[in-house]
Amino acid sequence: MIKYLLITSFLILLPYISLHGQETDSLEIKKERFTTVDFKYGLLSYLAINSEMMLKARGRSATLLNFGPSYIAAIVPHAGGFKVVHGPGIHTTGTLLWGRKPYRLRDTHFEFNAGLVFGLAFHQPSIAHEYGKFFIYPRTNLGFRYQSPTSDRIFRFYIGFVSIGFSIGFK
Repeated sequence: MIKYLLITSFLILLPYISLHGQETDSLEIKKERFTTVDFKYGLLSYLAINSEMMLKARGRSATLLNFGPSYIAAIVPHAGGFKVVHGPGIHTTGTLLWGRKPYRLRDTHFEFNAGLVFGLAFHQPSIAHEYGKFFIYPRTNLGFRYQSPTSDRIFRFYIGFVSIGFSIGFK
C-alpha cells in the first residue's frame, strides 16, 4: 500500500516539477533591449536609431534582432551614371555576437550583422512633392563591440560593403 502511495505521489508531482523547471528556464532567457545611434559612411551612408532585442544567448554567442528608422544617402545608378540620393529609410537585420568567454562574462564581442535597408529616395530635396524611387540595399557588417555586462554603455565600430561606421548607445 505504501509503495502504491509513493508511486501515485510521484506521478502527481511529476507534472508540477516539469512545469516549474520550464518556468525557471524561461526566466533565465532574458529579452534584453538595447538602443544605439548608428553612423555609417560609404556607398550606403546613414544616420539611424537602432533598436536591438536579444533573441538568444547561449555559451559564447548571442543572437540579436535589429530594427529602426534612418535617414539615408546612397549612391544609385541613374541615367547611365551614378547619383547620390537621400531620404527616409528603415532597416531590419540580424546580429551574431561571439567571443572567447561566455557572453554574460565578457566586455568585448566580435559582431556579424546582415539584413536589408529599405529607403525612399528624394532626387530633388528642395521640391518636397517629387519623390524618387523606392530602393532596397543589403546591409552586412563585420565589427567589434564593447558592451560591458555590468554597465549600460555600448560602443561599436564596424566595416561593411565599401563603408565604415560606428554606434554609441545604452541598454
